[in-house]
Amino acid sequence: MTVELVSLRERPDLLGKADELVASLWPTFVLKDPVAGRYWPKLSSPSLAPFQALAVETGSGTQTVVAFANAVPFALDRDGDPATMLPDDGWDGVLRDGVELMLRGEQANALSALAITVHPAQRGSGLAERLIGAMKQAALTAGLSTLVAPIRPTRKALYPLQSFDEYCAWTRADGLPFDPWIRTHSRLGARIVKVALRSMTVSGTVASWEAWTGLRFPATGCYAVPDALAPVRIDRAANTGTYVEPNLWMKHPLSG
Repeated sequence: MTVELVSLRERPDLLGKADELVASLWPTFVLKDPVAGRYWPKLSSPSLAPFQALAVETGSGTQTVVAFANAVPFALDRDGDPATMLPDDGWDGVLRDGVELMLRGEQANALSALAITVHPAQRGSGLAERLIGAMKQAALTAGLSTLVAPIRPTRKALYPLQSFDEYCAWTRADGLPFDPWIRTHSRLGARIVKVALRSMTVSGTVASWEAWTGLRFPATGCYAVPDALAPVRIDRAANTGTYVEPNLWMKHPLSG
C-alpha cells in the first residue's frame, strides 16, 4: 500500500473521512472549544483548502484517510519579534485571526500549523514529518515567509504535577527535547519561541465534563483528567467546569 499526500482543494470529497479521523482520535473536550466550533469549518473554504493536507492510503481498490494536517495563513509583523507578535492565546488566537483575515480579504504573510492527526497504525512511519514538509511547501507556494506552530506536547498529560513551562524545558541525555512531539519539530529545525498558557479555553456544565471524561467530580476543585495538559477547574456551586490548555509556540525555517 502507498500513502499519498494531497490537499483538500484536490480532494474535497474526502473531508468527511478526514473529520471522522479527527473526531475518533482527539479528546472529546478539545472538540468542544467554542473558537474551533466557530472557525474550524471555514478551513474547507476555497481560499483555505490548499493549506489542509490529507494522507491517503491506497490499496486493493480502496482509499483510506490515514492523516489530516491543518494550517491557517495569518498576518505576522515581518520585523517584529515572534515572541511578542505571536498571539498569547495561541491556537484559539491564530485560528481566529487567520480566518477573520481571510473573511476580510486581507493579505497573510505567515502560516500557522493547527493540528496533525495521524492514525495510530501510521505513527512512527515518518508521516507526520512528511506532513510538516507539506505545510512548508504550501507556505512557500503561497509566498508566505514564516511557518509557526502552537505545539500540543503529546506526553504532558502523563505528568500532571509538573508546570507546563518546566515540562517543555525537559531534555534527554542527548540534549533533544524530552517530549516526542516537541522533539519531532526540533529535529526538523524548529526552535521554541514562547509558551502560550491560554491557548484554548473550554467550559461546560459539571455533567458535560463528566460525560466528556468518564469521571465524576463530587467536589469543587482542580482535577487531572486523561489527555488534558492542565487541570480542569470544577465549581459545583456554579455548575461549571473550565479547562485552559497551554501550548508551545515553535517556529520552523522555510529554507535549507
